[in-house]
Amino acid sequence: MKKNYSQIFILTILIILNISCGNDDEKIITIDKFSNTGKVLKLDYFISKGFKEVKEYNVSELNGALSAHYGWFKDDFNNPRDYEIRFYIDHQTALNSKLIVEEVIGENAILASRDVTWKEGNSDRRVNRRGAGSGPGSAKAKYLYYLIYENAVIMCEGLNEEESIKLCNNIIK
Repeated sequence: MKKNYSQIFILTILIILNISCGNDDEKIITIDKFSNTGKVLKLDYFISKGFKEVKEYNVSELNGALSAHYGWFKDDFNNPRDYEIRFYIDHQTALNSKLIVEEVIGENAILASRDVTWKEGNSDRRVNRRGAGSGPGSAKAKYLYYLIYENAVIMCEGLNEEESIKLCNNIIK
C-alpha cells in the first residue's frame, strides 16, 4: 500500500512539472508584417511602452517620412535592444517605403553608405559580428526584420531573423 502512495506522489509531481514547463513558443502570437487598423501613431506611443530615443534623424531626404528615430527597448531579459522607427502620415505611405527599408534589412543588406538610398543613420544600422579569425570588413546588418505597423516602420535588431521577429513583436505588445 505504501508503494502505491509513493508512485501516485511521483506521478503527480511529474504531471505538475510537465504542465509548468510547457513550451513558451506556443504562447507567442506574432503580428502580421503589414498591419493597419487606421490608427496614426507617434513617437509618444512607443515611449509610453519603454522605448528610449537616442537620436532623431533628419528625414528631409527620406521620401514621405514625418520623422525617424533610433533608440532602444528592453527585451524579455531586461537587455536594451536597438530599433529604428520611422513615421509616415498614414499606413499606405509607410508601405510605399518598403523598398528603401528592405535594402538595409537582413543578410543581403546594403551596408556601404555610398550605396544606400537614404544615408542618414546608416552607420547605426550596422554591427560588427566578428567570428574567430575574421578581420576588417565583417560588418553585418543590425536589423534583420521589420514591421509596418499602422503608419510606422519598425526595424528590429537580432542575432538572427527569428530573434528579430520576436523583438519586433515585443515592442508592439
